[in-house]
Amino acid sequence: MALSEFRNKSIRIRSVKNIVERFRVNSEGYIREYRIFLVLTVIAAVADAASTIYFMLRTGPDAEGHPAIRLISIVFGPIFGPIVSKLIQLTVIVALTVYLRHWATYIFVAVIILYTWAAWYNLWGCDFTP
Repeated sequence: MALSEFRNKSIRIRSVKNIVERFRVNSEGYIREYRIFLVLTVIAAVADAASTIYFMLRTGPDAEGHPAIRLISIVFGPIFGPIVSKLIQLTVIVALTVYLRHWATYIFVAVIILYTWAAWYNLWGCDFTP
C-alpha cells in the first residue's frame, strides 16, 4: 500500500470515528430536551401520512409531488408507500437533529410546519375534480 493510500484511508477512518463520536455525545439527553418537538413532529407526520394515503387513494401515486414518496408509493402501494416514506423521513430527521443538535429546534419547527401544511393541502388545498 502506498503512503498516500494509507493516509487517505486513515483520514476516512478518523472521519467516521468523529461522526460516531459526535452522535454519541449529541445523543446524551436528546430525547429529554426535544421530547415536545419529537411528539409534535410525530403528530404532524401521522397527519401528513394519513392525508397522503387519502390523497393517493383518490388520485393514485402518480399525482404525488415528492419524487421519492411517489416512487416508494408506486412500489409499495398507496397505503404502505406513504407509511414507509414517512418512517424513513422520521429516521432521517432524528439522525439529522442529533448530529446537528444546535440546529435541532429550527429543523423541528420547519418540519412541523411543512408536514402540517402538507396534511392540510392533501385534504383541502388540492382540487380532486378531473
